[in-house]
Amino acid sequence: MPPAPPRTWECHLHLTNNPRAPRIARHTIRTALLDYGCLPEIAATAELLTSELVSNAVKHSDGPVAVRLRTRTGVLRIGVMDNDPELPNPLPCTTDEAFGRGLFLVQALAADWGRYPVTDRKVVWFELSTTGDD
Repeated sequence: MPPAPPRTWECHLHLTNNPRAPRIARHTIRTALLDYGCLPEIAATAELLTSELVSNAVKHSDGPVAVRLRTRTGVLRIGVMDNDPELPNPLPCTTDEAFGRGLFLVQALAADWGRYPVTDRKVVWFELSTTGDD
């Protein structure tokens, strides 16, 4: 039986604002979570949602993007910060839309999510259960 993951753990990722940022974030988050001992299906969901939030940050801001991953007993929280202070609101989406599903996916798949301003920046975050119970 593998050892239990630590109760709390944190990882920070700083990215330049470019089209490769979502791919780098996906790979880094997935690798970090699997190394941490997270269930593969939780790591895959975190990877997808992080990619969506980083894609939004790259699209809507013009500066660096920061990703913070934090775990505590039973909960994984990932926040993405960028330099666009406008707080996003999920838009209704339809199956024929090519874009605009990022926050819809976050709402649908995360146990909780939100956004808040930080001076001239914003953070959009989501939480997942690390036990797979949602």
